[in-house]
Amino acid sequence: MVQNLKTSELFDAFADDLLAERNPRPLVIIGASKVDDLLFEMLRVFLLPKIAKEKDQDELLEGDTPLATFSARIKMCRRLGLIDKTLYLALERLRALRNLSAHSVSFDDAKSPVREHLAELRKQIASRSSYRLTKDRYFDSTSLQAIEEWQCLLLTLCVLLEAIRGKVGPTSGDKNALSIAAK
Repeated sequence: MVQNLKTSELFDAFADDLLAERNPRPLVIIGASKVDDLLFEMLRVFLLPKIAKEKDQDELLEGDTPLATFSARIKMCRRLGLIDKTLYLALERLRALRNLSAHSVSFDDAKSPVREHLAELRKQIASRSSYRLTKDRYFDSTSLQAIEEWQCLLLTLCVLLEAIRGKVGPTSGDKNALSIAAK
């Protein structure tokens, strides 16, 4: 219960920071960073413990390693069955938006390709009940301004991943394969 309270307080602090941001570019970067952290935590909990020493970086998830990128974490969570196809597609759109916001001189949500990625992200998220619940919790009006829609989409992704993270348990590995490996 104490851990859940701490997680809830941390998430509320993140939500407050996200809602305070009124510019799409940093909003996307902040939201994508939180999503990346949540994917990392899901994988860290699910996978067998790291081989590296406790104080060392995880040899799969951190540094210059196979699962240290946003893209790889999204794909691995999908392949492990931790997220469904529609959430995977939404996260891929967020990744594309994050890359555009971080690596482009201009980032205008009214122009291509940002407009198209946002439309696809909206298509994957806005019809979910979690989007409506997020909207009701964090926004007062029934119709959202453009920046509020960005915020609501990003918060919904984070709420979903936070809930999934809370349900993910460690794998015990494939018992049949492990029994052969032990021979």
